[in-house]
Amino acid sequence: MPRRLLLVEDTPTIAKLQTLIAQRAGYEVDLAVSLAHAKNLCQEHTYYCAVVDYILPDAGNGEAIDYIISQQIPCIVMTAQLNDDVHSSINEKTIVEYITKENRQSYHYLEKRLASLPRNEKTTVLVVDDSRTTREYLANLLKRQLYQVEIAEDGLDALKKLELNSDIKIIVTDSEMPNMNGNELCAKVRERYTPEEKVIIGVSSTANSHLSSRFLKNGANDYLTKPFNEEEFYCRINQNMDLVEQFEKVRQQANHDDLTNLANRRHFFTSGQKFLKHCAKHKRSICVAMLDIDHFKDINDSYGHDGGDEALKYFAALFIKHFNEHFTARMGGEEFALLFKHGRYQEAYKSLMAFRDELRTRCVTSATNTFSISVSVGLIEAHSYDLDRLLTAADKAMYQAKSQGRDQIVMRQLDDD
Repeated sequence: MPRRLLLVEDTPTIAKLQTLIAQRAGYEVDLAVSLAHAKNLCQEHTYYCAVVDYILPDAGNGEAIDYIISQQIPCIVMTAQLNDDVHSSINEKTIVEYITKENRQSYHYLEKRLASLPRNEKTTVLVVDDSRTTREYLANLLKRQLYQVEIAEDGLDALKKLELNSDIKIIVTDSEMPNMNGNELCAKVRERYTPEEKVIIGVSSTANSHLSSRFLKNGANDYLTKPFNEEEFYCRINQNMDLVEQFEKVRQQANHDDLTNLANRRHFFTSGQKFLKHCAKHKRSICVAMLDIDHFKDINDSYGHDGGDEALKYFAALFIKHFNEHFTARMGGEEFALLFKHGRYQEAYKSLMAFRDELRTRCVTSATNTFSISVSVGLIEAHSYDLDRLLTAADKAMYQAKSQGRDQIVMRQLDDD
């Protein structure tokens, strides 16, 4: 369901542009052309956020902003006027951000910030500072932009919080702290996480020209000197998150199949081999399966490549539903691989049977046709930790399933070869 946004703007051309931007960012938009109109709409609806003009026909000094804040609606201010008095007035308000109506880039920036708010809700920031006042100040700034916030009193406390909460994406850390300072914390975090996995922003009030370079050399992504203004703080936080988001998109594209959104062959081997190394240490048994959609060439011949694509997407969606906790991949064409995170042979067989049965009872729907598909599966249990060898054995079992009539599962132990 789309998030509802309140747009408070009295200039029709600007309101039309802002509406299109908000809709493109995934919002359902209600337009108010005055403060009175905005009050009426707020009585009727619950709003996720608002974009508000500073000057309105019945509110010439930012009164609409104050009203939106009083309704506890996250507020982005857009204004054509930004003299010193207006700038000072806006900065005193607990808004998400303000944007000047200067040029096309201003509206591009608005779209980025609207798109980032739902992302921020899922992003946890760890604030590390030995000053309670500073921790609370930074936490409140972050919460305005809907970030989730954890706090720590020093570097050692921060490392404990990282162990407990893997969702932490950004660390904002002071430099001078007892027990473990910011530079030491950076170095410790970088032993485990890359700059793309955990963003570190160093903060210090020390007037030392070498401190920023020390932070960066120890693995920080960015650095701020106190006192900083709120606008600069938000820019640094959001720009770093934007970069991480872009990196994650590139990584997703590199590691996943575009059509099915499953891991591709290369990523499956990378993650699978890491998992098998862990299993080897504990001498755990391994279960691997290869799956192949039956008569896939006939599907393409009968229903066209669009029908074949729909069959692959349907198969993948069901595959993810049943085996999301395990390692899954599209190996190419109509072949798929599955590496179980447990080595329980009978449990693996039962889960594959449940998948096969649901696949048989449902239908693929393409633009003009409805048809059913089935799958042949080869399941291997072994104490081998060579992924190539495991997949080769599973592939042989799968072809045996095909030769025996398809739409079935063949189970084998690797020692049977």
